[in-house]
Amino acid sequence: MISKRNLKNVVVWPLAMLAIIWAISIINFTVMGGQWSYWYSLHPRELSGVFGIFLSPLFHGDWAHLLSNSFPFLTLSGLLVFFYPRLWPRVLSTLWIGTGTLVWLLGRDVYHIGASGVVYALAAFLAFSGIFRRDFRAVVVSLVVLFYYGGMVVGILPGQEGISWESHLLGLVMGAFGGWLFRGQLEDHEIETKRRNAARHQPREKEQFLDPDTFSKTRQERQQEAFWERMRKVSEREKLDR
Repeated sequence: MISKRNLKNVVVWPLAMLAIIWAISIINFTVMGGQWSYWYSLHPRELSGVFGIFLSPLFHGDWAHLLSNSFPFLTLSGLLVFFYPRLWPRVLSTLWIGTGTLVWLLGRDVYHIGASGVVYALAAFLAFSGIFRRDFRAVVVSLVVLFYYGGMVVGILPGQEGISWESHLLGLVMGAFGGWLFRGQLEDHEIETKRRNAARHQPREKEQFLDPDTFSKTRQERQQEAFWERMRKVSEREKLDR
């Protein structure tokens, strides 16, 4: 199933998504002459550019652009599928559409294409999710992502020719927001850990030195009990005398 953590899902889903991007790019570059990159690009604040919110990450300017995004997309989406098997479809779709929407609203008046915004969003989600969730596995993933992809921060600086730095910056913002947004939606191992911790800290019932009823009964009730106890003993003695 899609929500299970296993090697098949970790390999199949990221490879399948990357294969779709590559298949579209091959047709675009070899058959369409790159026209799809223009037709389906994201053009901010234009009605025709709305489709680019959903489609622009699938299209790239050239082979170098495609290659530069392929490996980080594959590895980061693989980490997402492995460590968040229940959440990853919702997380990926939220980051994908959220990043595109922010670029459409705030980006420069140029055509934006490529999966780099989604890549930055994935990296930021994996990095910030460990901070918000405070789960050991999530923290380990955060450290790994920061170690290998910390240099990506340079890509958010403006003024780089031919680079949609807004996609990088807004993808990072969307990824951090996604980490906060999904912080309360726990994976199976987090639910189990939370249950064990709750059971461990549950207070044990203290043993009573005296009968709990000792101080709850009234004086009159205790006198009545003592009276009937005496009557019972008298009755037993009379039976023995007979």
